[in-house]
Amino acid sequence: MAVGGSEGGAGGAGSVAKAVTRLGTLDPHIVILMRDVMEASDTAARLKVCARAGGGGGGGGAGTGNSSGIIGNAGGGGGSAVSPTILSASSKGGGEGGKGQADGSPPFSAKGGGGGAGAGGDGGVIVIITSSSSVGTTRVVGGAGGSGGQSWGSAGHGDDADDGNDGEVINIRV
Repeated sequence: MAVGGSEGGAGGAGSVAKAVTRLGTLDPHIVILMRDVMEASDTAARLKVCARAGGGGGGGGAGTGNSSGIIGNAGGGGGSAVSPTILSASSKGGGEGGKGQADGSPPFSAKGGGGGAGAGGDGGVIVIITSSSSVGTTRVVGGAGGSGGQSWGSAGHGDDADDGNDGEVINIRV
């Protein structure tokens, strides 16, 4: 009796620990010292923009004979939370890996599921210090998510991933 293939791994996402001070509330003369003002400790860590993009989940293994195959690994979220960041949104998740195919009868030809796609990276931050009341329509768009991996036979395809979060334009008028 053939056993079904294993499930694919879930997609990962990154998280953030936001900087102590919001950039848009600072006096423009202090913005030059951004890193020192936005950090809570005495020795200021380098300021980061946003979380890392989430990785796609691995495809599930093929089931052969009485074995159900190996479950796909979960997608990475870039390790621990990124800290301190200007943007407060956690990254979007990667796609889930596809389910492995069950093996019928000989010749054993079951296939593993397709891998999930990696998420698009988040947009960056643009800081504009100006005396103009007209700031324009500048946008910072997140990257496009990837396409899930294909598979053969009845094995599941990997899921597509989400696009990254849009970044932020911070206008500070002097």
